[in-house]
This record gives sequence, C-alpha cells and structure tokens, in this order.
Amino acid sequence: MKTLLQNAQLIGKNELRNITIEDGVIQSIQSVKLPIKQEENVVTINLEGKVILPAFADIHMHLDKAFTYPSIQNKSGTLSEAIRRFQDYQPSINSEVLELNMGKGIYSAIRHGTTALRTHLDGESSEYIKHVVEAYHAVKSKFSDYIHIEAVIMCPFNMTLEMEKDIRWALNNGIEHIGGAPHLSEHPQKNLERIFDIAISENADIDLHVDESDDPQVNTLPDICKLTDEANYNGRVIAGHCTSLSAMDKEQAHEILQGVKESKVSIVTLPGANMYLQGRNDQGIIRRGLTRVKEMIELDIPVTIGSDNIQDPFHPYGKADLLQMALLGSYGAQLTSEMHMNKLIDMISIIPGRLLKRKHGLTPGCLADFVILEVRDPRLILAEQTPAREIWRNGRKICKVTEVVEFDPLLSAKMISI
Repeated sequence: MKTLLQNAQLIGKNELRNITIEDGVIQSIQSVKLPIKQEENVVTINLEGKVILPAFADIHMHLDKAFTYPSIQNKSGTLSEAIRRFQDYQPSINSEVLELNMGKGIYSAIRHGTTALRTHLDGESSEYIKHVVEAYHAVKSKFSDYIHIEAVIMCPFNMTLEMEKDIRWALNNGIEHIGGAPHLSEHPQKNLERIFDIAISENADIDLHVDESDDPQVNTLPDICKLTDEANYNGRVIAGHCTSLSAMDKEQAHEILQGVKESKVSIVTLPGANMYLQGRNDQGIIRRGLTRVKEMIELDIPVTIGSDNIQDPFHPYGKADLLQMALLGSYGAQLTSEMHMNKLIDMISIIPGRLLKRKHGLTPGCLADFVILEVRDPRLILAEQTPAREIWRNGRKICKVTEVVEFDPLLSAKMISI
C-alpha cells in the first residue's frame, strides 16, 4: 500500500512537495507543480502546507534516572551533589521501578517526535546493573514497533576488576555500547584506557561523558582523540558535554577541536542539563555552560543535541522534547541565523540518526520516519514550539498530539475582528 502526502512544506524549499511512501521508505519527493501519477490503492493525505521534518533521534538520554525528581533533590544544583544523591537512592530502585520510569520517558519521547534514541545506564554496582539491564530489555521489547532503542553502560569512575566483570557482563547481555565519565575519576587516564580496552575486546562503540566542567584544567578530550587514533576507533567514539572547552582560551580550544575533527570524534551538546548545572560558582556574569557549538559547526565536526536528563537531580525539568532542547541550544550557543536554525533541526534529526546508523532524512531511500507540525513557516518552528504534531514511523502514523484552546465567546469574537 502506498501513501501520498500532498502539499508538504520542507525546510529550504520554496515550493510545496508531494511525498510518496511505500514499504516504510520514502520513494519520491517532487514539486506539487509536477503531475501526480494516478494509481490504485494509494492513500492520499493533504498536509495543506504543514511543515514536515525528519523524525527526531535522541542520541543522549538517561532513562534509568528519569522522573526521580522530586523524590531525589539537588539543593546546590551542582553535578557533584546530583551524582551523590542518585547513588544514595540506587539501592531503593528495582527492575519494576526502572521499567516504569524508562517507559514513561519513552512515551514522552515518542509523543514529541522521537523514533530513535540512545540511553546511558548507570553501572555503579552489580545489583543495579542486573536491575537496569532487565528493565532495558523489557522496554526495548515493549516499544520495538514504535521506536529504535539502544543503550550505553557507564563504567564506574574508579573501576575495580570486579566492577569490570559487571560491565563486560552487561555488554555480553544485550547492552550495545560502553561509556563513562573518566574526567570524574581519581585517575582519569587510567579509567579512560580501561574503557577503551574493554570496548576493543568486546567490539563495542564508545559514548563518553567528557569534561563536564567549567574548569579549563579539566581536559581529557585530547587523550580521547589520541586513544581513538591508536585503536583505529575513528568514527566510533562520541564525546558528550565537553563544556570545559568554553572555559579555555580560544587558541587552546581551537587546537583541541582540530584534533577532534581529525580523529573523527562526534560531539553531543546537552543544553538543558549543561545550563542548569554549570556556572554554579560564578559571581556576576554566569556562564551559559554549553560547549563551543558554533565553532564545531564551522569546523564541520558532527555535533548533535540530546535531551540528557529528564526530571531528575541532574535536571529537574525537561520532557524528552528535542524541539525544546533545540530552542535552548539556540539561546545558549547563540545560533539565531536562519542557517543556524535549520542546522539545529539537523542536530536533532539527521545527524544523530546517522550516528545511530539510521536513515533519518527527507530524501528518497530514507526511512519514512517523520514529524508533521502544525506550522506552515519553517522559520517559526523553534519560535512556536507547537505541541500539535503527528509522528510517523516506517510509513505509518504512531502518534497524534492535538492542541485545543477554548476562549470565552466574547474574547473569541474580539480576536476574529483583529
């Protein structure tokens, strides 16, 4: 069965387009001025000029921590307290609680337009790893028809041999990737080397939390690039956060970014959590907390945006809405030109989709995963933040969110007259 979407508004296109879908794949995209081939058994939908975007791909989430706020508080608003509070809370979390919270996060991601995601999972103790792996498999199976899900097991900051066995167990029991936050270790270089050693021996890609600090002395990114080159892991390493780059002088940061580009390390910026956690000790002007996103774009380094933490001690806000994160990214990194606004959409869809090895995009041959917005001018996507969306995956609608606004009749009459 074919589906024909008529009169779709694509970013960067002056004319509306007709999109043909078959077998879950985009078959053709052509101007509405061209004649439509008449065929039987074609479902035709008129979008009436609504904007259509590639479905979103959330490359960096923490589903196991999601919705633990306000049960877990972070009174200082710092990263160190958030880590400590969650570790203290872990013994009270079982597989059932994890599955419930992770499922809630997945529902929220889908309703906001995400059809692929990667979640980081804590790996601090044997018991917690068993619980989180069980919950991960449960939600991955439950939602498999609606969203692509994969996971990263996070190595402890100070990993013992017994802890390493637990990490390897997770990788051998369905967790796809390995990560961690080596800059928080007592011995960052040693922790980083162990992560690479495990990854290589288990043939796992690496997805790290890197230099999540506003201190310019916190600087493990060059070591990551060096190890990436030595292991021939180019294109298989992602570095999230990298916020200390913004605290460095421009020359030092530029030199590091040149190394990132040469080593083919991809970057994820997390605007919500970074703006919430960073700069807590600043007096006067408080730093924005994001990495050097604009410079990365100029250097053509693959950089994406993720939701990161959702309503937990690391970030008490958020709802797995990547359009909201793109807006925060626009504010935080001052990406406000029309070109940058379009780039922000790529940073939550096509670019992370590519890193997840998914064909996200609006070109023939791509997956028919897309979001239809109740917006008709692409320049207003970030400004309007419309909740009204249709989410399609594999050529079928899986979710529709509508917005209902009811005014007092007299007020409605005044609005009509404007």
